[in-house]
Amino acid sequence: MLGANRQALTEAGVDLAYPGRGGAEGGRFDCAFPEPRHQFSDICDHVAAIGGALASSYRGAERFLISEHDLAGRMAGLLGGRFYPTARQRAEALRAALGRPVDRLVMVVKPYDTLFVAAWRRFALDRQMEPFADYAPAMMNFSGGWTEVVEALRDGLEARHVTILAERPAPQELLAHLLPGFRAPHLVQAARMPEITESAIAMVQRHYRQGGRFAPGQRDRILAFHARQPQLPREAGFAGLPLADLRGRFVADLDTIAQMRGVDVVGNLVPAMAAE
Repeated sequence: MLGANRQALTEAGVDLAYPGRGGAEGGRFDCAFPEPRHQFSDICDHVAAIGGALASSYRGAERFLISEHDLAGRMAGLLGGRFYPTARQRAEALRAALGRPVDRLVMVVKPYDTLFVAAWRRFALDRQMEPFADYAPAMMNFSGGWTEVVEALRDGLEARHVTILAERPAPQELLAHLLPGFRAPHLVQAARMPEITESAIAMVQRHYRQGGRFAPGQRDRILAFHARQPQLPREAGFAGLPLADLRGRFVADLDTIAQMRGVDVVGNLVPAMAAE
């Protein structure tokens, strides 16, 4: 959505940096943040790489908006129960590359059960994967959590204000949180990715097991086709006590986050989850 509205942002005095992965047009910000394998490396190496990537996006506007879905870490670690362990180092590297504190940090957080299932489904489109049940034990006993990640990003970026969105907002609302006072009469809506259905995942995984590879755009066509077909029952992921534990942990973490200094939690998810 941000990339599709780059022109409106530019006219409003906002420079935009975002990776542009997944086929997004105009991305200019993609570099190597610290990963767990870099734990003994010099952070200065990462700072230089991030600074160089940012330089191609910053044109001297009054405000600089950085969109990075992987700021806390890459989703691959979730498959092994590691909940973004390098979030603080990544935030500190970005803060050093910027050379100043961040004024506003906006994050969308998902319930743990939803996030873990979404991570497995996302990787199941890219490679051959074992069944979700094989990953579930590590996920149920994951280390860290949203409380630690929010604190790490807030402190690492020295963010003056943090907004945690407990549900995905509409584009106009998201911009209101990112850029208070920004007004765009007509926002361009980015094309939505087709729904990832169980039948599409089954077909994709069968293709991988047979040693197949996908031509550019082929997976998107498969997703779009299966999204229009009668659906198999959706993979539940977690059930029973593990599901209740994950949901209870999420509610407890959001309550802790809401009491943090300089942090606002926005959304109606907490009462709904508590009621369950």
